[in-house]
Amino acid sequence: MIGRELKVSIKFPGPGNLQWMTGGVTIIGNGQGSSEVYLAFPGGLYLEPKTQHLYVADIQNNRVLKSLGYGEAVTVAGQSDGTGGSTADTLWSPVDVFADEYENVFVADWNNHRIQYW
Repeated sequence: MIGRELKVSIKFPGPGNLQWMTGGVTIIGNGQGSSEVYLAFPGGLYLEPKTQHLYVADIQNNRVLKSLGYGEAVTVAGQSDGTGGSTADTLWSPVDVFADEYENVFVADWNNHRIQYW
């Protein structure tokens, strides 16, 4: 169902003629699992303003994904297969993420009690 959109709007009286869109579009995740098309308890999100890349902390899969659009994502921190750990190349329950315009990624690695720089 990636890319499908239900367009329903509700108008509220007020400045700017604000509208609430009641439908949504799936941009990352297609259910729970460990391949890069799935998420397992997504947590923190970060949308980098300049590049417009969306980063998602995939908590139970011990990784951070970056959206490439159209439902496609790549692992940018941690192991793509969801393996967790405490070594420099693994994460263990990342809960939040920040990235800069140069794609430096900073991760709040909860169970390792650290901030990782990738």
